Amino acid sequence: MLKGIFSLDNPVMRFLSKVADIMVLNLLFLLCSIPVFTIGASLSALYYCLFKIKDEEEGYLVKKYFHSFKQNFKQATIMWLIMLLFFAVLFLEFLMYREVTGTAGQVVRSIVLIGLIFWYLIGTYAFALQSRFYNTIKGTFTNAVLLMFANGPRSVGIIGLSAAAVIFTLMQKDAIVLWNLILVWILFGFAALATINVQFLYPVIQKLMPEEAKAEATPDNAFTVDEEADLSSLGYGPAPAQTQDKEDWSASEPESAPDPESHS
Repeated sequence: MLKGIFSLDNPVMRFLSKVADIMVLNLLFLLCSIPVFTIGASLSALYYCLFKIKDEEEGYLVKKYFHSFKQNFKQATIMWLIMLLFFAVLFLEFLMYREVTGTAGQVVRSIVLIGLIFWYLIGTYAFALQSRFYNTIKGTFTNAVLLMFANGPRSVGIIGLSAAAVIFTLMQKDAIVLWNLILVWILFGFAALATINVQFLYPVIQKLMPEEAKAEATPDNAFTVDEEADLSSLGYGPAPAQTQDKEDWSASEPESAPDPESHS
């Protein structure tokens, strides 16, 4: 009986294992985001690992996280700095008009709110794509916008649940409750929220995968356009040749074949 309770196939043990994975990923995300400018690479690595968990792939999460962090670092960092610039513009607009009364103030504040919603959704789609496919920065952002509008109900679900979690935290007046919620965010919150986002994004990402990759359940292949998949409108093509950094990473595991990771 005890053997059955502590079996890895037990639903309770599987749930506890997922909770532990989320905790580890959340702490990794927070630690790697401390310099602020690394948040883009941290977010890409977080989505990469969560997609791996969704695919039920086994392996060391810490190793997978830093693998993706390293490979995505340059492009994801540039993407994040672009996102940060747009956020700064929206935030400054809000500061300028937060005390303004009348129609002008209401209009500007509404525009800022709508802008923040699009900012969050575009970033969510963009960094999810970045974690899976090779593409240019322009191509990744363009595809993120297209997918955001093409998957309206999923986008509404993403922004709705994310906003609800943040608003619920900010609305707390009791200091003890607030500090407990902050602790939850530190231990689980960001990775848990990203996990919810992955539930919405996974079918979208799977549709972009080549048929061979789906059949082999190998989500981190280089993304190529085959004869049956007309994805030219999204700008995807064969993955570029590996960089020296990727070759150096693979060199640490000489007994296994190189494992090229896919990016946007």
